[in-house]
Amino acid sequence: MKRHILLPLLTYPDATSEIMVANAVMLARHMQATLTVCPVEITIPDVSNALSSLIIDAARMAREAGALSRKRASALTQKVVDEARAASVDLRTREIKVEEPFVVDALAEASRAYDLVLLELAGLSRPIVEAVLFGSGRPLILYPPAPFGGRIDRVAIAWDGSRAAARAAHDASFFLEQASKVCLLSVIDEKPVTYETGDCLIENLLKSGVTAEATRVRAHGKPVGEVLQSKALELRADLLVMGGFGHSRLREFVLGGATEAVLTSITLPVLLSH
Repeated sequence: MKRHILLPLLTYPDATSEIMVANAVMLARHMQATLTVCPVEITIPDVSNALSSLIIDAARMAREAGALSRKRASALTQKVVDEARAASVDLRTREIKVEEPFVVDALAEASRAYDLVLLELAGLSRPIVEAVLFGSGRPLILYPPAPFGGRIDRVAIAWDGSRAAARAAHDASFFLEQASKVCLLSVIDEKPVTYETGDCLIENLLKSGVTAEATRVRAHGKPVGEVLQSKALELRADLLVMGGFGHSRLREFVLGGATEAVLTSITLPVLLSH
């Protein structure tokens, strides 16, 4: 069955980069998937009053922000159309028009119709990343602001034996099946890790024709998310697969240490699943 990928095109206050557009097109080509781009056009409600109008023209600023969002949406959409045509990628488009405070909820809901969501980790995108990760029910691949060729040949799975890790490994099944090598990567001095389950997973992968092995590292007090990424790069992994851990408290997410580190800084594409 053909897979369907969603690339939200953010337009305000920061815009999705052209590098991210290229990464999405190349991944869709590698997966032979349909890529749907979703430009998000925002409007800002006019909340000006007599006092604010004396200080700043809030209504004018809101109109300018909306116009900038529409301009960026048009330019980014055309960029994707051009790159997808050149790469022979099946492309679809859909639009989201929403008031600025509701962008995160709109994207979490829109993501539920797709197999995979692609997002870029940038300064102001984190609330959207968290909303999609914890609210969409779909895995996402989070990219650093750097170009990647699209082909995913080696995969590292952050493995601690947890439900979240198992869910993420399952959601990454397409990449595991296509990989030349899969590594279960465990940090052994941060918390107790059940090795038997990981060994069984490796055995199942080997029986399925996937080359797989276990690698165990020590954090020595360093942040687990940094250690996982560093070791994944050392293993020449093209993708790190992780379970996203967090729970909501009055709509504020309390994140696990590894998830927090990845959402703060990443050095390679990371598939996150919750």
